[in-house]
Amino acid sequence: LEDYKIHLTGDNSSSEQAESTPRAAANPPDWPTDHRRVPDYRPVDRNRDVEGRPNGENAFARAFLTIMFTGVVMNATAAKVWGSTAGPYFPRLFRYAIGGEW
Repeated sequence: LEDYKIHLTGDNSSSEQAESTPRAAANPPDWPTDHRRVPDYRPVDRNRDVEGRPNGENAFARAFLTIMFTGVVMNATAAKVWGSTAGPYFPRLFRYAIGGEW
């Protein structure tokens, strides 16, 4: 296990950690509840240290993650554009079953 960088979590009840942990918040009134698998609302933790955020250990990994998430954004944008333009005319053209839901 010494070859791997492992971040262990557990019951480290220090006052420093208790302050940085985000508190559970109630869902906002406009939070969607009519869809399956929508997680509870979690407010943004602006005090989280940058070292705890995974952004790639080297330039190659960082570039891969950037390209991957840029592709996700492009796919979502294309889906929105399709849905508002030609989507109503061809409703089943780009529909596919999500794993375990067919």
